Amino acid sequence: MFKKTANFFLSILHWIFSHKKITFIYFPLLCGVLMFVYVFIIYLSYLSNKDEILDKLSRYKTLIDKTEEMKKGMAFSAGEFSADKKVVSIPTRIYDRNGEIIGEFFEEKREIVPLHYIPETLINAVIASEDRDFYRHKGINYSGLVKVMIRNIRNFQLAGGSTVTQQLAKVLFTDMERSVKRKVYEAFLALEIERRYDKKDILSMYLNLIYFGNSSYGVESTSKMYFGKSVKDLTDGECAMVVATISNPMIYSPLNRLNNSVVKSRRILQSLVDSGFLEQKKADYEYSRLVKNWKIKFNDKDEAVESLIGSFIYSTYRINRAPFFNEYIRRTLSEKFGDEALKKGGFSIYTTIDAVKQDVALASMRTAIDDQRKYHLDRAASIKNKEKADEEREKADNIQGAFVTLNPYSGEIINYVGGYAFTANNQLDHVMQMRRQPGSSFKPFIYCSAIENKDITPATMMVDEKTKFSNGYTPQNYSGTFSGNIIIREALRKSINVIAVKVLDKTGYDKVLGYVKKALDLPDAQMHDRFGKTLSLALGTYELSPLENATLHSTLVNGGQFIKPYGILYVKDYENNIVWNNEEEITREVNKKREEYGTIIDPSAAAVTIDMLKGVFQPGGTASGTAARYGINFPAAGKTGTSTNWNDAWFAGYTRDLVSVVWIGNNKGAITLGRGRAGGVLSAPVWGRYISFVYRQEKPLDFIKPEEGLTFQTICLDSGKVPVKDEYCPHISKDELFIAGTEPGEYCDLHTGPDDKEKKSDEKIQDGSDG
Repeated sequence: MFKKTANFFLSILHWIFSHKKITFIYFPLLCGVLMFVYVFIIYLSYLSNKDEILDKLSRYKTLIDKTEEMKKGMAFSAGEFSADKKVVSIPTRIYDRNGEIIGEFFEEKREIVPLHYIPETLINAVIASEDRDFYRHKGINYSGLVKVMIRNIRNFQLAGGSTVTQQLAKVLFTDMERSVKRKVYEAFLALEIERRYDKKDILSMYLNLIYFGNSSYGVESTSKMYFGKSVKDLTDGECAMVVATISNPMIYSPLNRLNNSVVKSRRILQSLVDSGFLEQKKADYEYSRLVKNWKIKFNDKDEAVESLIGSFIYSTYRINRAPFFNEYIRRTLSEKFGDEALKKGGFSIYTTIDAVKQDVALASMRTAIDDQRKYHLDRAASIKNKEKADEEREKADNIQGAFVTLNPYSGEIINYVGGYAFTANNQLDHVMQMRRQPGSSFKPFIYCSAIENKDITPATMMVDEKTKFSNGYTPQNYSGTFSGNIIIREALRKSINVIAVKVLDKTGYDKVLGYVKKALDLPDAQMHDRFGKTLSLALGTYELSPLENATLHSTLVNGGQFIKPYGILYVKDYENNIVWNNEEEITREVNKKREEYGTIIDPSAAAVTIDMLKGVFQPGGTASGTAARYGINFPAAGKTGTSTNWNDAWFAGYTRDLVSVVWIGNNKGAITLGRGRAGGVLSAPVWGRYISFVYRQEKPLDFIKPEEGLTFQTICLDSGKVPVKDEYCPHISKDELFIAGTEPGEYCDLHTGPDDKEKKSDEKIQDGSDG
């Protein structure tokens, strides 16, 4: 066997030496010609794409230049750089009304910065580790290429040898595949780049473009992803860690393989020393500082296993302070501009949201949801029946909430909390996409319509008693008891169901349904499908979204004027040009609707209703506990609401400038929150925490009232009539508001002398109760 193999190789050698010209001249020459033809074909392909390539290169350079101008505060000229022609993806940023970033949309995390923002150490580290002859070659390092080719042949691989310029060409213009064709193509590109641009331009483009893993492109976004600060503020050790990632983000990113990253960062610091960019003592210090500052911990094998790198709030650089609102923005702009432009176009979206108020609203809502979830979990722990205990635990998992605040005069959305958290399993926007029975939070519109019709006044006396109406409907009060004679103001303050139904039965449906139709701008078909003429309307049994509920209450506060809630003010492209002024469009649309609808609610009737709703925070009112707990000692009004079987807990609270609606309930539908878990108990405190923060320094002014058509009158709360003397009546309301001509014209006949002061009315305090 050995003899046959040896003879085979000897015959091959004999042939080679007997055909020297073929072996050593013709065959190499043929290979050379074939290689030349192959390269020439690639060159022709390059020439066919050259104009497009150079155009991309030029526009990318323009992007860098414009960014530098912006960083220096220079004017940004229009018309030179279109968002739909960008050669790289720029995140779209969402700003609040004060210019704070509250969110980003992106396909690639990228933030362009000028070269002078990038530390010299980082630039030197790139040169030391990636391309030591960068300032000497013209795009291709031929000596380095020969060394790499020899190494690749020896190791049977195809890798390495690319200069920084070639890497720029590869990332920007090729499909990144490993092949001889790609290497040749990028060589032509590298030569062209070097011919047209200086070394500073090439470095600037390269460092803003290259990929660092975790969807991050460029040194600025990577710096923020790793260290939570701009690249211009990095230490030398931090610069080394950023550069360490370049060659292979999967292997050397500190977020993926910490030990590899730490080891290579130290090696890069040593490369800076070897290249003459850094003293050894300084390199050692910077490594120690990196370990100390980021609390890098090592195991007994001296392997880095833990650190604070990437552990801060913006570690993924996906800013999202208002997740459900930002998703609403994304849906809106995606429809207008398309997903591609939204993710890559570098838009700046300026919104109506107040980031500080948004943060407080979200924290307040989460506190309430956590409390309700704990309520169910505590019940589960106390129930021995496993099936029922599991039911309570499932309820806890599905508790959600919504909290939206509007400017009642403009319709601007001030805060927007669509749920506890926006996750893969919870993307339902409870502010806009969910409808539930609003319960007694709808009652103000029943009372307002009757006041506008002059069927009632705040002093009108009605009887709270068990009542069977003509259609057999027999409503029950939340407390399960009846109060007897009671004036309208007190009935609304205590949210008595029977009285609300009596008021609707007396006034009818047309006016209150007219409020709903016009304020929500609903077509006839929707009104017919969603709302019916039944007496249960008085108790809020027809469904509304929290945003719709807030819009209705805003119409009450603003004196009956149509508004359209909106969250986007205007959108700018990357050149700082306004490409969509939504605020102007909304203003035109609202003005047109106001001409069409006129005044939706009589301003005087609205003012009287709001004045009555201030009583909700007074002793005996359904939110008096919230007022006491959070120090609400400024002009405010509101209405609690609880749907049947305590399924939904609502609160609509408002000041002169802000109208808020809070909802808490079960994500799965009409599932009880638990006996007594009413709007005054669950939802009113959410608003209380929020509003006490908002007005912690400057208190709001009183609600705006019409200058004419209203009068003030002190009344006895027991009789609804004018006290003979204030001190005779034990319960009075000073300066009660009335539509002129409807104030009571009789003196109180229950308390006529000084001894009547001792005749206390049999009032039952119902703090937190609701109908």
